[in-house]
Amino acid sequence: MFDLDDTLIDTKGTLLPPALRRTADALGVAVDRLDPSGKTVEQVVSRLPPLAPDRLEAARAAWYDPQLPPLTPLPGARDLLARLRGRVHLVLLTRGAEARQNNKIDATGLRRLFDEVVIRSIDSNGSKRDDLVALMHRFGVPARRCVVVGDDPDDELAHAADLGCRTIRVPEIPLPEIPDRLRAFGLLS
Repeated sequence: MFDLDDTLIDTKGTLLPPALRRTADALGVAVDRLDPSGKTVEQVVSRLPPLAPDRLEAARAAWYDPQLPPLTPLPGARDLLARLRGRVHLVLLTRGAEARQNNKIDATGLRRLFDEVVIRSIDSNGSKRDDLVALMHRFGVPARRCVVVGDDPDDELAHAADLGCRTIRVPEIPLPEIPDRLRAFGLLS
């Protein structure tokens, strides 16, 4: 299972700055008044005084704008997935605004490299843990044979480790080295 943002594409470097600018412009505030570490619009605007519903909706529309700048996968991502395709079951599990996540996946051309794409809406209840449990159950894969590749030690990697899955944290383990790690786990010959 692969995460998308900052695992396979550079979200923080490519998509975050324009999203912060759009949101600040929509609210008429300076960008430095927003919280760049936020994952949801509510977190991004948390440093501001409480927003009226119409202003929060304007911020939401700007933050989750599905239009994207030119976007490419991180170096090695496409080659890695192509090498693994057909050898392991490849699932992309991501969370965000559904239209925006779909646009990211399609803009990078990564969709065709996965056996399945699961997008958990930013507005839905539950977590990636719930999705991992459901995917392992559906595919009959025990946790010890499931590998989760991601960047967030407090999200997908924590959930995976709690469930007994193996984890690979990007960028500590560069994408081109992942097949070696899978072989070391005994999951790839």
